[in-house]
Amino acid sequence: MPGTFLLPFSLTTTNTMPRFLARSLTTATLAAAVLLTACTDTEARARADSLSVALASASAERDSLQGLMQGSTADKDRALAQVVEASKFADDVDAELRKVRGLSSKVGVTKSDESGKTEAAAAQKDILDRLSQMRQRLAARQRQVQAQLDTLKSMRADSSMTATLLADLNGRLATRDKEIAAFQDEVRALQSKNAQLTAEKSVLTDTVKAMDVRENRVFYLVGSRRQLLADKVVTEEGGSRGLLIVKLGKSLVPARSLDETRFTRADRREVLTIPLPRSDRPYRIVSRHDLALIEVAKKEKDGAFRGESIRITDPVKFWAASRYLIIAEK
Repeated sequence: MPGTFLLPFSLTTTNTMPRFLARSLTTATLAAAVLLTACTDTEARARADSLSVALASASAERDSLQGLMQGSTADKDRALAQVVEASKFADDVDAELRKVRGLSSKVGVTKSDESGKTEAAAAQKDILDRLSQMRQRLAARQRQVQAQLDTLKSMRADSSMTATLLADLNGRLATRDKEIAAFQDEVRALQSKNAQLTAEKSVLTDTVKAMDVRENRVFYLVGSRRQLLADKVVTEEGGSRGLLIVKLGKSLVPARSLDETRFTRADRREVLTIPLPRSDRPYRIVSRHDLALIEVAKKEKDGAFRGESIRITDPVKFWAASRYLIIAEK
């Protein structure tokens, strides 16, 4: 009988999850969290949600496989302890056999020695009893070892399957990592495009506002005939010469070129009332604006009017004639 009990297999343990797996999951989870809060585009949010679900599924599979591997490692540790115990038991059996072999020297006696025969018979019985006990213990231990062999074979198959699953999971996570990197580039591109559009929109808004202000900007001036002529806002036209010196019946018309600094600037949407310097004096509109589109305290038959102010009833139509309103004291 051999002196040492050997097992025809090697026992290996499985390490924890690969570093790449943990790193990929951490990177993927952080990337998905950052992108869900920065990205405002509907399609980008939907894609981020899809990636989050896929990563959550992969993480769950990782946790399940890790639990399985930890359980498998514990089973292998218990099996290894039992193997060590079986090896010690085999050594004990060897020691017992050596003792039995030592007793065999006592069974050889001569035929005339009655006491020797008795002693030899007792030694034979002791040897047989010990051998019987050892056979029983060996049979029980063999059954345990066979069960351990079957368990370890199953563990090997499970480990192979687990390794395959882990390799597949790592591949999927690597793919997810690439998708997230590509998605990050897309989001950055969208952010850059949005920033550009925002800047362009701001410029366009300012332009539209400036155009709107310019479109609705109007000017008005109220003054005496002498003042308006002096400021070169109006000129005299028509009339007849009396006594060969003075022209009579001249009318005022707006000058061909108007100086905006002489006028009061206003927004036609906001300024609907224009004050008159003197309510006791008559005034006349020199520019081409329609007298019917204003309200005053009193209108005269010749087109003149009096009051403290004029009120424009329809700004769009009133200012369509000209942006420059000139009112002269009659």
